[in-house]
Amino acid sequence: MEARTALHVEELHRQYSQRVYGYVYRRTSDVQSAQQITNDVFRIAWQHQKEPSEDVLPWLLVTARNLVANEHRAGRRQRSLVEKLGSSELARRPQDNDPGAAVREVLNTLRPQEREILMLAYWDSLSLAEIAAILDCSPDSAKSRLFRARKAFSKKAPNQMLKGGTSNGQH
Repeated sequence: MEARTALHVEELHRQYSQRVYGYVYRRTSDVQSAQQITNDVFRIAWQHQKEPSEDVLPWLLVTARNLVANEHRAGRRQRSLVEKLGSSELARRPQDNDPGAAVREVLNTLRPQEREILMLAYWDSLSLAEIAAILDCSPDSAKSRLFRARKAFSKKAPNQMLKGGTSNGQH
């Protein structure tokens, strides 16, 4: 049984590791954390004896989402501790020359639910059925949520971002 499970997890890793890594990286923006969390996802898949199937990708991404949330909570606790110890702010990685910075800036103004469904649809390229499985809702509900999230994004995004123009209005 152990060897069969190992083969299944190897197959899962071969098929889905890049998608899981991309999902995690877009939520952490840190290569080392993304690699560690991705490895943890497949370790958990091995512990749960997951086998390749149609519904395994949503399961892997839900597991990744939970691990990313744990990572964010740990980061918040660490920052809080540093502030209590008298540090003014943790050093941040510069975001210069990042073409996705403007999109991330708009995404950060959205509600977490809106941000999550847009990232699942556009950055993770998931189908409505896969999104529905991750969010534990019906495909019709996922479609409605995606529509509302798109609308919220378009209200907060600068016009030149939506139209593909430049800051002075030229294309």
